[in-house]
Amino acid sequence: MELDELKNIWVQYDKKISDNTRLNKEILKRMLISKPEKRLNWIKIKAGFNLLNPIILVLIIMFTDVKFSLTIHFYIGLSLFTALFVITYIWNVRYFLLIRKIDFSGAILSIKKGIAELEKYKIKTTRIRYMTMPFAILGIFFMLIQKPIFNTESIVFFGLVIIVFISSMYYTFKYSINEQFRKLDKEIAEIVELEKE
Repeated sequence: MELDELKNIWVQYDKKISDNTRLNKEILKRMLISKPEKRLNWIKIKAGFNLLNPIILVLIIMFTDVKFSLTIHFYIGLSLFTALFVITYIWNVRYFLLIRKIDFSGAILSIKKGIAELEKYKIKTTRIRYMTMPFAILGIFFMLIQKPIFNTESIVFFGLVIIVFISSMYYTFKYSINEQFRKLDKEIAEIVELEKE
């Protein structure tokens, strides 16, 4: 009789320990998920801010009181800039929608798949943006500068624009995008390791 009671007590304690272990793992998993979730929320905020670009552009044009001369240069510049701005805006909307599709309450594999898709899309669109950006800059110059100016100051100005553009492109592809998604992948890998235990 005493042996059966000890066995029952042992089984009850074993069940309590396994329940506590499961609860602790669940709490740890929630804590680990909160880090990538916060990081993704910041990415959502940035993407949401990018959706406000048309409003910001209109406000800048209204408050700076820029005078445009309606010549052929203006219309060429306007068509170059507007086409690229609209394409970029459509990409921003799609990126925002992709971010919103990632749900941290789902399976880890679906989260990782969503983040990988998001990273691929961001790299692809950023690469295309940087390839088309000189045309948008050229469009802005056509709209603002009506007569071609080729003197020392303008050559230095265009040289500086090119240097800043190239350094920005290098930094973005070398560090910014990859680092952003590398941190997310690392945090999700910690969650996967916890689930394997």
